[in-house]
Amino acid sequence: MSHPYLLLTTLLAGLLIPLCFTRLPGLPWWGWLFFPLIAFFLRRRPFGRVLLVFALGACWALAWHQWQLGQRLPPRLDNQTLELVGTVAALPEQTETGWRFMLRDGRSLDGQSLPLMRLHWWGGEAVRAGEQWQLTVRLRAPRGMRNPGTFDYEAWLYAQGVGAVGSVRAGHRVAVAPAFGQWRDRLHQHLGSSLVSADNRRLLALLVGDRQALSDADWDVLQRTGTSHLLVISGLHVGMLALAFFLLVQQLVRWSPWHWPWPQLWLSAPLALCAAASYALLAGMAVPVQRALLMCAAALLLKLWRRAIGPVTLWLLAMCMVVLANPAAPLRAGFWLSFIAVGLLILGMGGRLHNRGLWWRWGRAQWVAFIGLWPWLVLWGMPASGASMLINLVAIPWISLLVVPLALLGSLLQLLTGLDQLLLLAAWLLNLFMGFLSWAAGWSPLIYLSFPGWWSWCLALVGSLMLLLPGAAAVRPLALFCLLPVFFAEQPRPAQGQLHVVVLDVGQGLSVLLQTAEHDLLYDAGARLASGFDLGEAVVVPSLLALGVEKLDLLLISHGDNDHAGGAFSVSRMLPARRSIAGEPERLEGLSAEPCHHGERWQWDGVDFQLLRARLPAAPANGQSCVLQVTANGQSVLLPGDIRQIEEYALLPALAPAEVLLAPHHGSRSSSSYAFIRRLNPDWVVFSAGYHSPYGHPHPQVVQRYRELGSDAIYTGQSGAVGFMLGRPGKVRPEWRWREAARRFWHQ
Repeated sequence: MSHPYLLLTTLLAGLLIPLCFTRLPGLPWWGWLFFPLIAFFLRRRPFGRVLLVFALGACWALAWHQWQLGQRLPPRLDNQTLELVGTVAALPEQTETGWRFMLRDGRSLDGQSLPLMRLHWWGGEAVRAGEQWQLTVRLRAPRGMRNPGTFDYEAWLYAQGVGAVGSVRAGHRVAVAPAFGQWRDRLHQHLGSSLVSADNRRLLALLVGDRQALSDADWDVLQRTGTSHLLVISGLHVGMLALAFFLLVQQLVRWSPWHWPWPQLWLSAPLALCAAASYALLAGMAVPVQRALLMCAAALLLKLWRRAIGPVTLWLLAMCMVVLANPAAPLRAGFWLSFIAVGLLILGMGGRLHNRGLWWRWGRAQWVAFIGLWPWLVLWGMPASGASMLINLVAIPWISLLVVPLALLGSLLQLLTGLDQLLLLAAWLLNLFMGFLSWAAGWSPLIYLSFPGWWSWCLALVGSLMLLLPGAAAVRPLALFCLLPVFFAEQPRPAQGQLHVVVLDVGQGLSVLLQTAEHDLLYDAGARLASGFDLGEAVVVPSLLALGVEKLDLLLISHGDNDHAGGAFSVSRMLPARRSIAGEPERLEGLSAEPCHHGERWQWDGVDFQLLRARLPAAPANGQSCVLQVTANGQSVLLPGDIRQIEEYALLPALAPAEVLLAPHHGSRSSSSYAFIRRLNPDWVVFSAGYHSPYGHPHPQVVQRYRELGSDAIYTGQSGAVGFMLGRPGKVRPEWRWREAARRFWHQ
């Protein structure tokens, strides 16, 4: 019989392999895969069993993904306004501009079934979980911005089963939630009535999994200290609760005068599992919580059956069960960070470590997690806290052994008797902890590392595992050597005299990176949305890090409009620039930007840069855009900001032909005159505008104008980020379009 390790690993590989596909194979290809494998299994049992397990996992995952893709919004309804009825799912989130919530069991008024939707209602009414609403919604297919090194929003939606997103225009409540259907929401409101202040309401994150209870400043502190996992209902808390409940019930049965006729295990194990499951339901069953609950269930059941099972087998079994239930779960970083952290502890805490003291083992556990998770944080483009190991030595016991038990007991006491003193004590202890973290965040640097490539990353992964093996002191110098590629990764840069141009996909906005052999310039930084979402922080900076940018030599903001300058403050905070220039520096308080001077020139690494500005009297913000013209070995790119046709005419004498042109003002009808296009005669025109732009960018007349004059068009809303290399022999062509270069089957 094959070893359980091998079978579980093979099953997991089969479940994961479809996630590497750019397109899912058709049904006949994988549907007929069973027959040759079954025949091979009957012929050569040991090897055939392994292949059959792999095939079963792959076929199940493929069938599930095919079904999941079939649940998405039909293409004919994309960007259409629809009247529909549905039920609010989970806890709605109140944003700065309205409400964001999931809608399940959606149906149009003509009876057509609709997928699970993620909706945002700007300035709308308060919605509650379990309520039924009739809404007027502008629906869109699940689609996100696509850039190197950034969060894959489409994968995140797909992993949650979301088949459509949309914005609510109007609506009215059809039916209130049934009593059981909104129990989590009612519990949230009931406990919130005792936790009135904003600081005390932080405790709701630990009680009902309400992430909104923590402010943006709180999340920033948690990220800087590496303690984000502690202020949500995590797998650690579920496991600690199950263990505490198990031991408590055993002691109560032992001390109780009531005689329990069966072994204590038959009472303590089921009750501990029920307690853990109840707490997991409060959290909304996130992947780390699923992992902890499954491992607790398996351990308790095996204990009831008096069967011994190794921790690695238990770990693999829990991982397989989570992926079997949702083959898209591995698309979320939390899946890997949660399971890998547990696997690292199993690996790093084995051997003869039980002979050591408690505090030594506790410090060793933090060291294992700190070192072992570095490669995985790099893989997911996430920063690491430099002091997280030291902070967690104190933070984990404080939250898990003090705050969480008091919070749960206080909640139970408040629900049964109305007394909230214990609940408020837990909130006070949590606030004290947050005060400590705010102090610690001041000396806990965030370390950003770019992805070094798959070969280097795999080498670093091997090095981290070697470093953590108990008793492996002899190989530690080699392990440290293997880790070097992660910390000193260098992305390829242009040669002398060449220019790398990357137009980022920032939706309805603009951000362009220009790289020479040794210098980096960022032209505009995307928007900061009314909801608080900052594209400078969430998109621009991660993309720059992934492209090898360690510092900015120049941050150039064309003008002060939000879609160009909104993200500039986050960029300058996270990647400080040696120099900043702006078309409207007076509108960018705090950036210390110099004004744009027409005709200013400089050269970097054999590449010529020139600033242009129309300087027309009483021009609006768009007309004051600072224009940048760059030439590398006779090939040019022009970045004109949001200039109008009147500024185009004023600048014509100073303009040179350009192989690549960024369409002025995202392709609006007020720009891109025939004279301007003829003067530049671009081979490629890039329209930086959102998919289904609410402003209608680019305008069809403008697109037709470029086509008439022989320019090929690229739309960032369709292609994602796009890269060009100027200064090489031959015609300029796009090096890559990120939506195609990094495509997976779930991408639109």
